[in-house]
Amino acid sequence: MNTQNVNVKTATKESYERWEKNALSELENLQNRVSNALLKFQSNTDKTALGESANHYMAELRTAVTRILKATPAIQQKVDVIADMLHLMAHFSGITFDE
Repeated sequence: MNTQNVNVKTATKESYERWEKNALSELENLQNRVSNALLKFQSNTDKTALGESANHYMAELRTAVTRILKATPAIQQKVDVIADMLHLMAHFSGITFDE
């Protein structure tokens, strides 16, 4: 293997790691906003507002997932946690998501 091939593989790996880190960061941000919406619901039990938030954040999650090129274990775990939180919000508010 020559040096050029090693450099290309290293650059590709670093690019992929940077991409995964950015995807996880975006999902972490969404998870924090969903968590804040759930905390807000504890002090203000407005089911309509909670349902609207759940729909809004589910749309954001679906959009984020379409931009993800590969579901790494870390990304899949983060998506699953957010989806569980959103389904909990939907349950509390009495709405259902369109599948």
